[in-house]
Amino acid sequence: MREFFAAWLCTLRSPLLPLLRRALSSSSSSGSWGDPLSSAAAAVEAHFQVHWSALDAAARHDPAQAVTAGDWRSPLELPFLWLGDLHPSLLTTLLRSLSPSPRLLAAADRVDRRIRATVPAVSDRLRRAQEGFIAAEVSGAADVEAFLEELKVVALDANRLRRGVLSELLAAAGGYQAALFLEVLSRFVLSLHDPEVLRRFDQCRASPGS
Repeated sequence: MREFFAAWLCTLRSPLLPLLRRALSSSSSSGSWGDPLSSAAAAVEAHFQVHWSALDAAARHDPAQAVTAGDWRSPLELPFLWLGDLHPSLLTTLLRSLSPSPRLLAAADRVDRRIRATVPAVSDRLRRAQEGFIAAEVSGAADVEAFLEELKVVALDANRLRRGVLSELLAAAGGYQAALFLEVLSRFVLSLHDPEVLRRFDQCRASPGS
């Protein structure tokens, strides 16, 4: 995943994000939803879906690694992760940062209710798998294969939630607003790996009392 993620970030940084920005700058919030803006936005959305598909493949290959923070993650990225990738509530938070319309805020609220219901359920399934493995291991009868299968299901469920949240928010936003949301999401993800941002983060960690 390290090589894939590095290439994925590089493609998001260029050409996808610059193309989306140029399309946004040549459009207007009241303009029609057509090329090149729709094409640029669709490409960015597809890029995020490719990322989650890769995480799904990783979960099927190595479930234990898939539910943890991979070694390709930046130190600043770690606080924003849940079961191997960004917490889905970050998506609604980023959408709200755009000062959306009351209609779109209502949609974000609906998605947040879904997240609040689903995240604890998925996390509880992981906890139950861990507890079951521990109890079985103490008695000398741990089923490693069954445990890994549960980890795989947990990772796939987490990615399914992230994928669904993004799709639902984009459908609710629509047009220019959806493209603007994808631009903000892309900038945020890239900022977590920006050398200058990470330098400031490391300075703050080195002097927490300042």
